[in-house]
Amino acid sequence: MRPYNVEVFTQNFELVANTNVNEAAYKEDYLSPDENTITVFAMTGIDKQDYIRISRGSEEYAGVITEIAYGTDRSKELQVISYKPLMELLNTDILFDVDLQQTGTLEGFIADRITEMFIENDDAAQNIKGLSVQVQTQTPGWYFHITPRDSGGHYNIVNLIDSVIIPAMEKYGVLVKPVLDIQNKQIRINVGRITAGAFTIEADLPNVINKRITIKSVSADVNKLVIYDAADYQTKRVYYLHPDLSYDTKDRDRIIPVNCEITSVLVEEGSSFESAAINEAYNKFANLSYSNLIELTMMKGDSLIRPEEMEYGQEVRIISGGTVYTSILTGREVGKNMKLIFGTVRLDLTKVLRRK
Repeated sequence: MRPYNVEVFTQNFELVANTNVNEAAYKEDYLSPDENTITVFAMTGIDKQDYIRISRGSEEYAGVITEIAYGTDRSKELQVISYKPLMELLNTDILFDVDLQQTGTLEGFIADRITEMFIENDDAAQNIKGLSVQVQTQTPGWYFHITPRDSGGHYNIVNLIDSVIIPAMEKYGVLVKPVLDIQNKQIRINVGRITAGAFTIEADLPNVINKRITIKSVSADVNKLVIYDAADYQTKRVYYLHPDLSYDTKDRDRIIPVNCEITSVLVEEGSSFESAAINEAYNKFANLSYSNLIELTMMKGDSLIRPEEMEYGQEVRIISGGTVYTSILTGREVGKNMKLIFGTVRLDLTKVLRRK
C-alpha cells in the first residue's frame, strides 16, 4: 500500500520538511473541531502555526500545527505533531452588529467579517498571508437571534466560528470551506450553500460495517412559538411543533407538555408581517430534524456511498430498520476505514460543553 506523504509549509507557503508514514488517522468535526496527532521521524525547521498537509492519492487533509512533542524509538528521534483543521485560523472574537441581521446576505456578512479580521485588518500582523474569500451563493433573510450585549445597544461580542460559521451551516446550509493551495500560495475560503442534492444511504446493507443511531428528544425544547409584530404587539402568529418535527400554525397533533417561547419581529419596509413571521419560525424550527447523531462506518472508497465525495452540510436520508432518518454530514473519522458522522448532536462531554 502506498504511504502517506506528510509535508510542512511555513505561513509563506515554503516547504520546510516532508516525510512518509505508512498509516495516518484523523478526525474532522465541523461542529467542534478536533485536534489530531501524527508521529513521524523528527523533521527539522518546523514550528507551531505552520501548515501541514497529509495526502495519499486523492485523499488529502490540510491543517495548522498546534504543538510539537518529541520522543525516541530505539536510536531514532520521533516527533508527535498535533494539528487542527484550517478552520482554526478563523477562531477569533468579532464585534457583531446585531442590526445587520436580516439585511444583505449571510454569505456576504461572513465574507465581510473574515476580510476585516484577517485580510484588511489595521494590525498587519493579524492578516493571514495569501488569504482570500469568495462568495458563491446568496442567502437573504438570515437571523441568529444574537441580541445586544447592553440594553439599548447595537453590538455584541461573539466567536466567529461558534456563533456565526457553525449556525450558518446548521440553519441555512451555508458552508465555509478553507482550501490550502500551495502552488498559488493561497488559502482560499469559499462561502456558499451546499448545492449537492439529498443522498440516500441504506444503513442495513453489508457494506456498512458499523452503525450507531442516537435520536435527541425534543419534547423539552421549545415547541410553541408566539410571534408578535413589533409595530403594535397586537398582531401575532402562533406556530406549533409536531411529533414528526414539522411545524405550522395548526393547533393539532402537537408536542406536549407545552414549552412556549414569545418573540417579536420588526417588519422591514416593502415586506409583510406574515413574511417576517415565516422567517422567524423557520429560524427556530427548520433544522430540528437534524437533532440526531448517526455514525456509519464503511471501507474507504466504498462504491455505493462514496464517502470521500460527500460535502459537510449535505442532506442525507438514512434508512435503517424500515425508518428513514433525515440528517446532514457534520464529521469524518479517517483511518483504515472511514466513519461518517451525521447530525447536530454530540455525546462527548467536551464537545457538548463547547456547543452550549
